[in-house]
Amino acid sequence: MSSSSLLSILALALLITSSECSVFDPFHVHVTNILSQNKILLVHCKSKDNDLGIHNLTVGQEFSWSFKMNFFGTTLFWCYMAPDDHSHVAFKVFWASGKLVDRCDAAQNCFWVAKDDGVYLRDTRRNEDVFKQEWQPGRFKADHKQGDLDTND
Repeated sequence: MSSSSLLSILALALLITSSECSVFDPFHVHVTNILSQNKILLVHCKSKDNDLGIHNLTVGQEFSWSFKMNFFGTTLFWCYMAPDDHSHVAFKVFWASGKLVDRCDAAQNCFWVAKDDGVYLRDTRRNEDVFKQEWQPGRFKADHKQGDLDTND
């Protein structure tokens, strides 16, 4: 066996046994409505391969899903959210980036929170919500594609 093959096997073994977050473990994305005045949050999330459906969340309610990162580390989910009939946001909620994953908790839970002024990503290391998206006027266009959405990096 060549030394480069042995190094590759060793590197893979270290990756698999690492106590840090792993692409082999499932990720969990959570979207929570904490809007005021009993507003219902419409949430519609998708990936290239999965449409997670439309969900109407009452205040305090959460929508979540779990998945494993694909082999190439290119897993991407995006969501459309609307707190009322005249404003919305559409953006990426999961992508393979340390800037996102570093804010998730040790169990690979990533938390998004809808508030009256927009959408926040919970930074679990600092125990604070980081503002990411302001509500935009108007309604979602049906032909909106993933490539048009912000990365929130």
